[in-house]
Amino acid sequence: MYEGALTDLDVVELRKLIHNREVSAADLVQQCLSRIEETQESTNAFVAISAEWGLQQAQACDMQAVNGQFAGPLHGIPVAVKDNYYTADFPTTACSEVHKGKPNGTDSTVVSKLRAAGAVIIGKTNMHEWAYGATNEVSSFGKARNPWNNDHITGGSSGGSGAALAARMVPAALGSDTGGSVRIPSAACGVCGLKPTFGRVSRAGILPLSWTLDTAGPMARSARDLGLLLEVMSGEDPRDPTTRGISPYSQVERLGHRVRIAVLRSDELACDSAVAAANEEALKILEGDGAMINEVSIPGLSTGFGAWKTILHSEAATYHARFLSECPEKYSDNVRVQIEAGRCLSAPSYLKAQQYRTLLNQKIGAILERHDMIAMPTLPVTAPRIGEHMLKVNGSSITSQDAMTSIAWIANSCGLPAVSIPCGRDDAGLPIGLMLVGAAFLESQIIAVADRFQKLTKWHEMKPV
Repeated sequence: MYEGALTDLDVVELRKLIHNREVSAADLVQQCLSRIEETQESTNAFVAISAEWGLQQAQACDMQAVNGQFAGPLHGIPVAVKDNYYTADFPTTACSEVHKGKPNGTDSTVVSKLRAAGAVIIGKTNMHEWAYGATNEVSSFGKARNPWNNDHITGGSSGGSGAALAARMVPAALGSDTGGSVRIPSAACGVCGLKPTFGRVSRAGILPLSWTLDTAGPMARSARDLGLLLEVMSGEDPRDPTTRGISPYSQVERLGHRVRIAVLRSDELACDSAVAAANEEALKILEGDGAMINEVSIPGLSTGFGAWKTILHSEAATYHARFLSECPEKYSDNVRVQIEAGRCLSAPSYLKAQQYRTLLNQKIGAILERHDMIAMPTLPVTAPRIGEHMLKVNGSSITSQDAMTSIAWIANSCGLPAVSIPCGRDDAGLPIGLMLVGAAFLESQIIAVADRFQKLTKWHEMKPV
Protein backbone atom coordinates (compact mmCIF):
# COMPACT_ATOMS: atom_id res chain seq x y z
CA MET A 1 0.00 0.00 0.00
CA TYR A 2 1.16 3.53 -0.84
CA GLU A 3 2.07 5.47 2.32
CA GLY A 4 3.01 8.93 0.97
CA ALA A 5 0.87 12.03 0.59
CA LEU A 6 -1.60 11.27 -2.20
CA THR A 7 -2.28 14.97 -2.69
CA ASP A 8 1.24 15.46 -4.08
CA LEU A 9 0.70 12.96 -6.93
CA ASP A 10 -0.60 13.72 -10.40
CA VAL A 11 -3.59 12.04 -12.04
CA VAL A 12 -1.51 9.52 -14.01
CA GLU A 13 0.20 8.30 -10.82
CA LEU A 14 -3.05 8.21 -8.84
CA ARG A 15 -4.84 6.34 -11.61
CA LYS A 16 -2.18 3.62 -11.53
CA LEU A 17 -2.37 3.28 -7.76
CA ILE A 18 -6.16 3.03 -7.78
CA HIS A 19 -6.24 0.50 -10.62
CA ASN A 20 -3.60 -1.60 -8.83
CA ARG A 21 -5.69 -1.23 -5.67
CA GLU A 22 -2.72 0.16 -3.75
CA VAL A 23 -4.92 3.05 -2.59
CA SER A 24 -8.66 3.49 -2.34
CA ALA A 25 -10.66 6.29 -3.88
CA ALA A 26 -12.11 7.00 -0.44
CA ASP A 27 -8.64 7.51 1.06
CA LEU A 28 -7.71 9.83 -1.80
CA VAL A 29 -10.88 11.89 -1.47
CA GLN A 30 -10.48 12.06 2.30
CA GLN A 31 -6.92 13.39 1.94
CA CYS A 32 -8.19 16.00 -0.53
CA LEU A 33 -11.00 17.01 1.82
CA SER A 34 -8.50 17.35 4.68
CA ARG A 35 -6.30 19.52 2.51
CA ILE A 36 -9.30 21.67 1.55
CA GLU A 37 -10.14 22.13 5.23
CA GLU A 38 -6.55 23.27 5.89
CA THR A 39 -6.26 25.75 3.01
CA GLN A 40 -9.75 26.93 2.03
CA GLU A 41 -9.80 29.86 4.45
CA SER A 42 -6.50 31.24 3.16
CA THR A 43 -7.22 30.73 -0.57
CA ASN A 44 -11.03 30.88 -0.92
CA ALA A 45 -10.61 28.46 -3.82
CA PHE A 46 -13.98 26.69 -3.47
CA VAL A 47 -17.47 28.19 -3.48
CA ALA A 48 -19.39 24.92 -2.96
CA ILE A 49 -18.29 21.57 -1.61
CA SER A 50 -19.93 18.51 -0.07
CA ALA A 51 -17.63 16.20 1.87
CA GLU A 52 -20.43 13.68 2.40
CA TRP A 53 -21.34 13.50 -1.29
CA GLY A 54 -17.69 13.32 -2.32
CA LEU A 55 -17.03 10.37 -0.01
CA GLN A 56 -20.19 8.61 -1.20
CA GLN A 57 -18.99 8.87 -4.81
CA ALA A 58 -15.55 7.58 -3.81
CA GLN A 59 -16.99 4.65 -1.85
CA ALA A 60 -19.11 3.70 -4.86
CA CYS A 61 -15.92 3.67 -6.96
CA ASP A 62 -14.24 1.41 -4.40
CA MET A 63 -17.17 -1.02 -4.45
CA GLN A 64 -16.80 -1.30 -8.22
CA ALA A 65 -13.06 -1.86 -7.89
CA VAL A 66 -13.61 -4.74 -5.45
CA ASN A 67 -15.48 -6.48 -8.25
CA GLY A 68 -12.74 -5.67 -10.74
CA GLN A 69 -14.78 -3.01 -12.46
CA PHE A 70 -13.47 0.45 -13.32
CA ALA A 71 -15.70 3.13 -14.79
CA GLY A 72 -12.97 4.64 -16.92
CA PRO A 73 -9.61 6.39 -16.94
CA LEU A 74 -10.56 8.78 -14.12
CA HIS A 75 -12.01 6.14 -11.78
CA GLY A 76 -11.96 7.60 -8.26
CA ILE A 77 -10.06 10.77 -9.22
CA PRO A 78 -11.35 13.93 -7.47
CA VAL A 79 -12.01 16.81 -9.89
CA ALA A 80 -12.98 20.39 -9.05
CA VAL A 81 -15.33 22.19 -11.45
CA LYS A 82 -15.36 25.92 -12.23
CA ASP A 83 -18.61 27.56 -11.17
CA ASN A 84 -19.79 28.29 -14.73
CA TYR A 85 -20.20 24.58 -15.60
CA TYR A 86 -23.65 23.20 -14.83
CA THR A 87 -23.51 20.42 -12.25
CA ALA A 88 -26.52 18.38 -11.18
CA ASP A 89 -25.46 18.24 -7.53
CA PHE A 90 -24.17 21.78 -6.94
CA PRO A 91 -25.53 25.25 -7.74
CA THR A 92 -24.03 26.99 -10.78
CA THR A 93 -23.74 30.73 -10.25
CA ALA A 94 -20.76 32.04 -12.28
CA CYS A 95 -19.95 33.66 -8.91
CA SER A 96 -22.62 36.29 -9.58
CA GLU A 97 -25.68 37.37 -7.63
CA VAL A 98 -27.50 37.36 -10.98
CA HIS A 99 -27.39 33.57 -11.26
CA LYS A 100 -27.53 32.38 -7.65
CA GLY A 101 -29.91 29.52 -6.88
CA LYS A 102 -30.28 25.82 -6.33
CA PRO A 103 -28.86 23.04 -8.51
CA ASN A 104 -30.96 22.73 -11.67
CA GLY A 105 -30.50 18.96 -11.91
CA THR A 106 -28.40 18.88 -15.08
CA ASP A 107 -24.74 18.45 -15.93
CA SER A 108 -22.79 20.16 -18.67
CA THR A 109 -21.58 17.76 -21.35
CA VAL A 110 -18.02 17.85 -20.02
CA VAL A 111 -19.09 17.08 -16.44
CA SER A 112 -21.21 14.19 -17.73
CA LYS A 113 -18.17 12.80 -19.54
CA LEU A 114 -16.02 13.12 -16.43
CA ARG A 115 -18.57 11.26 -14.34
CA ALA A 116 -18.83 8.53 -16.98
CA ALA A 117 -15.04 8.17 -16.80
CA GLY A 118 -15.26 7.63 -13.03
CA ALA A 119 -14.31 11.10 -11.76
CA VAL A 120 -15.49 12.21 -8.32
CA ILE A 121 -16.89 15.74 -8.63
CA ILE A 122 -15.78 17.19 -5.33
CA GLY A 123 -17.03 20.78 -5.56
CA LYS A 124 -17.23 24.07 -7.46
CA THR A 125 -14.38 26.58 -7.65
CA ASN A 126 -14.26 30.36 -7.38
CA MET A 127 -14.05 32.47 -10.54
CA HIS A 128 -14.09 36.08 -11.68
CA GLU A 129 -17.77 37.00 -11.95
CA TRP A 130 -19.24 35.68 -15.21
CA ALA A 131 -15.66 34.86 -16.31
CA TYR A 132 -15.50 38.56 -17.22
CA GLY A 133 -12.08 39.38 -15.82
CA ALA A 134 -8.56 38.03 -15.45
CA THR A 135 -7.77 38.64 -11.76
CA ASN A 136 -10.44 36.74 -9.75
CA GLU A 137 -10.71 39.75 -7.44
CA VAL A 138 -14.39 40.16 -8.37
CA SER A 139 -16.67 37.36 -7.16
CA SER A 140 -19.87 37.20 -5.16
CA PHE A 141 -18.05 34.72 -2.89
CA GLY A 142 -15.06 36.98 -2.32
CA LYS A 143 -11.69 37.11 -4.07
CA ALA A 144 -9.56 34.02 -4.57
CA ARG A 145 -6.03 34.20 -3.12
CA ASN A 146 -2.81 32.79 -4.49
CA PRO A 147 -1.43 29.87 -2.42
CA TRP A 148 2.14 31.08 -3.06
CA ASN A 149 1.36 34.39 -1.35
CA ASN A 150 -2.15 35.14 -0.15
CA ASP A 151 -1.62 38.87 -0.74
CA HIS A 152 -1.44 38.18 -4.49
CA ILE A 153 -4.11 37.36 -7.07
CA THR A 154 -4.64 33.92 -8.55
CA GLY A 155 -5.28 35.28 -12.02
CA GLY A 156 -8.60 34.52 -13.64
CA SER A 157 -11.12 33.86 -14.52
CA SER A 158 -10.51 30.24 -13.43
CA GLY A 159 -8.65 31.41 -10.34
CA GLY A 160 -10.26 29.03 -7.88
CA SER A 161 -9.25 26.03 -9.97
CA GLY A 162 -5.66 27.31 -10.17
CA ALA A 163 -5.51 27.89 -6.42
CA ALA A 164 -7.06 24.48 -5.63
CA LEU A 165 -4.42 22.72 -7.73
CA ALA A 166 -1.47 24.71 -6.39
CA ALA A 167 -2.59 24.16 -2.79
CA ARG A 168 -2.88 20.39 -3.42
CA MET A 169 -6.62 20.38 -2.73
CA VAL A 170 -7.35 18.33 -5.88
CA PRO A 171 -5.25 16.72 -8.64
CA ALA A 172 -7.42 18.00 -11.51
CA ALA A 173 -9.85 20.83 -12.24
CA LEU A 174 -11.91 22.40 -15.01
CA GLY A 175 -11.59 25.92 -16.33
CA SER A 176 -12.91 27.93 -19.25
CA ASP A 177 -10.81 30.12 -21.53
CA THR A 178 -11.95 33.17 -23.52
CA GLY A 179 -8.75 35.20 -23.45
CA GLY A 180 -6.50 33.04 -21.31
CA SER A 181 -8.75 32.17 -18.37
CA VAL A 182 -7.36 28.63 -18.06
CA ARG A 183 -3.75 29.57 -18.76
CA ILE A 184 -3.57 32.83 -16.79
CA PRO A 185 -4.28 31.28 -13.36
CA SER A 186 -2.19 28.25 -14.34
CA ALA A 187 0.84 30.52 -14.84
CA ALA A 188 0.09 32.69 -11.80
CA CYS A 189 -0.38 29.67 -9.52
CA GLY A 190 2.37 27.45 -10.92
CA VAL A 191 0.23 24.69 -12.43
CA CYS A 192 -0.59 23.45 -15.94
CA GLY A 193 -3.52 24.46 -18.13
CA LEU A 194 -4.68 23.69 -21.64
CA LYS A 195 -6.87 25.72 -23.96
CA PRO A 196 -7.92 23.16 -26.62
CA THR A 197 -8.64 23.97 -30.25
CA PHE A 198 -11.97 25.78 -30.68
CA GLY A 199 -14.55 23.04 -31.28
CA ARG A 200 -12.52 20.21 -29.74
CA VAL A 201 -14.53 20.24 -26.47
CA SER A 202 -18.26 20.84 -26.08
CA ARG A 203 -19.35 24.00 -24.31
CA ALA A 204 -22.92 22.80 -23.82
CA GLY A 205 -24.03 23.52 -20.27
CA ILE A 206 -21.33 26.12 -19.64
CA LEU A 207 -22.48 29.69 -18.99
CA PRO A 208 -21.03 31.71 -21.89
CA LEU A 209 -18.98 34.87 -22.08
CA SER A 210 -18.18 35.16 -25.80
CA TRP A 211 -19.52 32.57 -28.23
CA THR A 212 -16.74 32.77 -30.81
CA LEU A 213 -13.92 32.82 -28.26
CA ASP A 214 -15.02 30.54 -25.38
CA THR A 215 -13.34 27.17 -24.87
CA ALA A 216 -13.51 24.58 -22.10
CA GLY A 217 -10.18 23.28 -20.85
CA PRO A 218 -8.51 21.04 -18.26
CA MET A 219 -6.13 22.15 -15.51
CA ALA A 220 -3.75 19.87 -13.63
CA ARG A 221 -0.25 19.71 -12.20
CA SER A 222 1.43 17.92 -15.12
CA ALA A 223 1.22 18.17 -18.89
CA ARG A 224 0.57 14.44 -19.24
CA ASP A 225 -2.51 14.84 -17.04
CA LEU A 226 -3.85 17.45 -19.45
CA GLY A 227 -3.71 14.92 -22.29
CA LEU A 228 -5.54 12.30 -20.23
CA LEU A 229 -8.25 14.76 -19.22
CA LEU A 230 -8.66 16.02 -22.78
CA GLU A 231 -9.21 12.47 -24.04
CA VAL A 232 -12.18 12.23 -21.67
CA MET A 233 -13.54 15.74 -22.31
CA SER A 234 -13.32 15.94 -26.09
CA GLY A 235 -15.51 14.81 -28.97
CA GLU A 236 -18.60 15.63 -30.98
CA ASP A 237 -21.71 16.75 -29.11
CA PRO A 238 -25.06 17.48 -30.79
CA ARG A 239 -25.69 20.11 -28.10
CA ASP A 240 -22.75 22.19 -29.40
CA PRO A 241 -22.66 22.68 -33.20
CA THR A 242 -19.03 23.83 -33.12
CA THR A 243 -18.01 20.23 -32.32
CA ARG A 244 -19.75 18.75 -35.37
CA GLY A 245 -17.45 16.36 -37.20
CA ILE A 246 -14.64 16.77 -34.63
CA SER A 247 -12.93 13.55 -33.57
CA PRO A 248 -12.17 12.85 -29.92
CA TYR A 249 -8.64 13.70 -28.85
CA SER A 250 -6.05 10.94 -28.69
CA GLN A 251 -2.59 11.51 -27.25
CA VAL A 252 -0.47 10.33 -30.16
CA GLU A 253 2.98 11.92 -30.29
CA ARG A 254 3.16 12.97 -33.93
CA LEU A 255 6.56 14.67 -33.79
CA GLY A 256 8.78 12.31 -35.73
CA HIS A 257 11.28 15.06 -36.42
CA ARG A 258 13.31 17.68 -34.60
CA VAL A 259 10.73 20.00 -33.07
CA ARG A 260 10.63 23.47 -34.63
CA ILE A 261 9.68 26.24 -32.21
CA ALA A 262 9.02 29.82 -33.27
CA VAL A 263 9.65 32.55 -30.69
CA LEU A 264 8.10 36.01 -30.94
CA ARG A 265 10.53 38.91 -31.01
CA SER A 266 11.00 40.37 -27.53
CA ASP A 267 10.10 43.89 -28.70
CA GLU A 268 6.64 42.63 -29.72
CA LEU A 269 5.88 41.17 -26.29
CA ALA A 270 6.65 43.46 -23.36
CA CYS A 271 7.57 41.40 -20.26
CA ASP A 272 9.35 42.10 -17.03
CA SER A 273 12.94 40.90 -16.70
CA ALA A 274 12.24 37.85 -14.51
CA VAL A 275 9.60 36.51 -16.89
CA ALA A 276 11.80 37.12 -19.93
CA ALA A 277 14.81 35.42 -18.29
CA ALA A 278 12.82 32.34 -17.21
CA ASN A 279 11.34 31.90 -20.68
CA GLU A 280 14.73 32.34 -22.34
CA GLU A 281 16.19 29.69 -20.05
CA ALA A 282 13.29 27.33 -20.82
CA LEU A 283 13.93 27.69 -24.54
CA LYS A 284 17.64 27.03 -24.03
CA ILE A 285 16.73 23.81 -22.25
CA LEU A 286 14.50 22.74 -25.13
CA GLU A 287 17.16 23.75 -27.64
CA GLY A 288 19.72 21.71 -25.73
CA ASP A 289 17.35 18.78 -26.00
CA GLY A 290 17.30 19.08 -29.79
CA ALA A 291 14.63 21.68 -30.58
CA MET A 292 15.22 24.23 -33.32
CA ILE A 293 14.43 27.76 -32.10
CA ASN A 294 13.68 30.52 -34.62
CA GLU A 295 12.73 34.13 -33.91
CA VAL A 296 9.66 35.40 -35.77
CA SER A 297 7.65 38.59 -36.00
CA ILE A 298 3.88 39.22 -36.02
CA PRO A 299 3.35 42.90 -36.90
CA GLY A 300 0.14 44.47 -35.64
CA LEU A 301 -0.30 42.48 -32.43
CA SER A 302 -1.49 45.59 -30.58
CA THR A 303 -4.25 46.01 -33.17
CA GLY A 304 -5.14 42.36 -32.69
CA PHE A 305 -5.42 42.83 -28.94
CA GLY A 306 -7.89 45.65 -29.51
CA ALA A 307 -9.86 43.55 -32.00
CA TRP A 308 -10.07 40.66 -29.52
CA LYS A 309 -11.44 43.02 -26.84
CA THR A 310 -14.01 44.44 -29.26
CA ILE A 311 -15.29 40.94 -30.08
CA LEU A 312 -15.33 39.90 -26.43
CA HIS A 313 -17.21 42.97 -25.18
CA SER A 314 -19.70 42.95 -28.07
CA GLU A 315 -20.64 39.30 -27.63
CA ALA A 316 -20.76 39.49 -23.84
CA ALA A 317 -23.02 42.55 -23.98
CA THR A 318 -25.38 40.69 -26.32
CA TYR A 319 -25.65 37.70 -23.98
CA HIS A 320 -26.17 39.85 -20.87
CA ALA A 321 -28.65 42.32 -22.39
CA ARG A 322 -31.73 40.74 -20.79
CA PHE A 323 -30.15 40.18 -17.36
CA LEU A 324 -28.74 43.71 -17.31
CA SER A 325 -32.19 45.15 -18.11
CA GLU A 326 -33.92 43.03 -15.45
CA CYS A 327 -31.49 43.24 -12.53
CA PRO A 328 -28.55 45.62 -13.09
CA GLU A 329 -28.08 45.99 -9.34
CA LYS A 330 -27.05 42.32 -9.04
CA TYR A 331 -23.91 42.84 -11.13
CA SER A 332 -20.70 44.05 -9.56
CA ASP A 333 -19.66 47.50 -10.72
CA ASN A 334 -16.60 45.97 -12.38
CA VAL A 335 -18.58 43.64 -14.63
CA ARG A 336 -21.57 45.93 -15.22
CA VAL A 337 -19.34 48.73 -16.54
CA GLN A 338 -17.73 46.34 -19.05
CA ILE A 339 -21.11 45.11 -20.28
CA GLU A 340 -22.41 48.65 -20.63
CA ALA A 341 -19.28 49.61 -22.58
CA GLY A 342 -19.85 46.60 -24.86
CA ARG A 343 -23.36 47.83 -25.62
CA CYS A 344 -21.86 51.04 -27.01
CA LEU A 345 -19.79 49.23 -29.64
CA SER A 346 -21.13 49.47 -33.18
CA ALA A 347 -21.76 46.70 -35.68
CA PRO A 348 -19.06 48.10 -38.04
CA SER A 349 -16.54 47.98 -35.15
CA TYR A 350 -17.41 44.35 -34.48
CA LEU A 351 -17.14 43.41 -38.15
CA LYS A 352 -13.81 45.20 -38.55
CA ALA A 353 -12.52 43.33 -35.50
CA GLN A 354 -13.57 40.04 -37.07
CA GLN A 355 -11.82 41.05 -40.30
CA TYR A 356 -8.60 41.72 -38.43
CA ARG A 357 -9.03 38.41 -36.67
CA THR A 358 -8.98 36.72 -40.08
CA LEU A 359 -5.78 38.55 -41.02
CA LEU A 360 -4.12 37.53 -37.75
CA ASN A 361 -5.13 33.92 -38.37
CA GLN A 362 -3.36 34.08 -41.72
CA LYS A 363 -0.19 35.49 -40.14
CA ILE A 364 -0.13 32.87 -37.38
CA GLY A 365 -0.99 30.15 -39.88
CA ALA A 366 1.98 31.10 -42.07
CA ILE A 367 4.31 30.74 -39.06
CA LEU A 368 2.84 27.36 -38.12
CA GLU A 369 3.35 26.08 -41.66
CA ARG A 370 7.10 26.40 -41.03
CA HIS A 371 7.11 25.54 -37.32
CA ASP A 372 5.43 23.03 -35.03
CA MET A 373 4.50 25.61 -32.40
CA ILE A 374 5.04 29.14 -31.15
CA ALA A 375 6.53 29.77 -27.70
CA MET A 376 5.87 32.86 -25.60
CA PRO A 377 5.41 33.79 -21.94
CA THR A 378 1.92 33.06 -20.65
CA LEU A 379 1.94 36.30 -18.65
CA PRO A 380 4.21 39.34 -18.93
CA VAL A 381 4.42 39.57 -15.12
CA THR A 382 4.05 37.32 -12.11
CA ALA A 383 0.86 37.55 -10.06
CA PRO A 384 0.28 41.17 -8.94
CA ARG A 385 -0.78 42.04 -5.43
CA ILE A 386 -4.50 42.11 -4.71
CA GLY A 387 -5.71 45.66 -5.30
CA GLU A 388 -2.74 46.51 -7.53
CA HIS A 389 -4.73 47.64 -10.54
CA MET A 390 -1.98 49.49 -12.42
CA LEU A 391 1.34 47.85 -13.26
CA LYS A 392 4.63 48.92 -14.80
CA VAL A 393 5.93 46.63 -17.53
CA ASN A 394 9.17 47.72 -19.18
CA GLY A 395 8.53 51.27 -18.00
CA SER A 396 5.01 51.47 -19.43
CA SER A 397 1.84 51.63 -17.34
CA ILE A 398 -0.82 48.99 -17.97
CA THR A 399 -3.92 47.83 -16.08
CA SER A 400 -3.65 44.47 -14.35
CA GLN A 401 -6.55 43.23 -16.50
CA ASP A 402 -4.75 44.11 -19.72
CA ALA A 403 -1.45 42.75 -18.42
CA MET A 404 -3.00 39.39 -17.59
CA THR A 405 -4.56 39.02 -21.06
CA SER A 406 -1.95 40.85 -23.18
CA ILE A 407 -0.40 37.64 -24.57
CA ALA A 408 -2.83 34.80 -23.89
CA TRP A 409 -5.61 36.26 -26.11
CA ILE A 410 -3.72 35.30 -29.29
CA ALA A 411 -4.70 31.63 -29.08
CA ASN A 412 -8.37 32.49 -28.52
CA SER A 413 -8.53 34.89 -31.44
CA CYS A 414 -7.09 32.20 -33.72
CA GLY A 415 -8.97 29.28 -32.14
CA LEU A 416 -5.67 27.43 -31.61
CA PRO A 417 -4.59 25.05 -28.84
CA ALA A 418 -2.25 26.46 -26.20
CA VAL A 419 -0.69 25.01 -23.08
CA SER A 420 0.82 26.85 -20.11
CA ILE A 421 3.38 25.12 -17.91
CA PRO A 422 5.55 26.39 -15.04
CA CYS A 423 9.11 27.36 -16.04
CA GLY A 424 10.51 29.23 -13.06
CA ARG A 425 9.93 31.71 -10.24
CA ASP A 426 10.75 35.36 -9.69
CA ASP A 427 12.81 36.78 -6.80
CA ALA A 428 9.69 36.84 -4.62
CA GLY A 429 9.10 33.15 -5.26
CA LEU A 430 6.04 33.63 -7.49
CA PRO A 431 5.60 31.21 -10.43
CA ILE A 432 6.31 32.03 -14.08
CA GLY A 433 4.64 30.30 -17.05
CA LEU A 434 5.78 29.23 -20.50
CA MET A 435 3.11 28.98 -23.21
CA LEU A 436 3.21 26.82 -26.33
CA VAL A 437 0.67 27.54 -29.09
CA GLY A 438 0.15 24.83 -31.72
CA ALA A 439 -1.67 24.28 -34.97
CA ALA A 440 -5.39 23.47 -34.89
CA PHE A 441 -6.20 20.02 -33.48
CA LEU A 442 -2.53 19.20 -32.83
CA GLU A 443 -2.76 19.38 -29.05
CA SER A 444 -0.68 16.21 -28.90
CA GLN A 445 2.38 18.09 -30.18
CA ILE A 446 2.35 20.89 -27.61
CA ILE A 447 1.50 18.44 -24.81
CA ALA A 448 4.38 16.16 -25.86
CA VAL A 449 6.87 19.05 -25.79
CA ALA A 450 5.45 20.34 -22.49
CA ASP A 451 5.76 16.86 -21.00
CA ARG A 452 9.34 16.58 -22.27
CA PHE A 453 10.22 19.94 -20.70
CA GLN A 454 8.77 18.77 -17.40
CA LYS A 455 10.83 15.59 -17.47
CA LEU A 456 13.93 17.76 -17.97
CA THR A 457 13.20 20.40 -15.33
CA LYS A 458 10.65 19.27 -12.69
CA TRP A 459 9.35 22.85 -12.34
CA HIS A 460 5.81 21.45 -12.21
CA GLU A 461 6.64 19.67 -8.95
CA MET A 462 7.23 22.93 -7.06
CA LYS A 463 4.62 23.73 -4.44
CA PRO A 464 3.87 26.49 -1.96
CA VAL A 465 5.48 26.06 1.45
